[in-house]
Amino acid sequence: MAEQQMSGVLHCEPCEECVREEWQFIRDGELRWEGYDHCPRYEIYACDRGRGVPPPWIRERILVREGSVHLCVGGPDGVPIALLRRVYGLSIAEVVAARAEGYRATPVEARYLTEPAP
Repeated sequence: MAEQQMSGVLHCEPCEECVREEWQFIRDGELRWEGYDHCPRYEIYACDRGRGVPPPWIRERILVREGSVHLCVGGPDGVPIALLRRVYGLSIAEVVAARAEGYRATPVEARYLTEPAP
């Protein structure tokens, strides 16, 4: 589950001048994410960050921008089921579906799940 920290909140409705950025990265062997919102019209800044998988609305925007990586789950060449459950908090039914169909991860999540730990 994602650990989240919010350091500001926008009070305006998003306009054409608003800038919104989200990204993921790996730091010290942990999956992390950050979000940044800025409205130059009202001089508003908001930052959001956390550990683990980002909230669904942020993760979806990352997937739209960067695309997804299809991961095989289980077996000798797949992502270990226990790791997938730990990172995403999947239910048994979700694991069964991922085992059958694979799992859609962001590029950073795919690297985190498939590269050996340092």
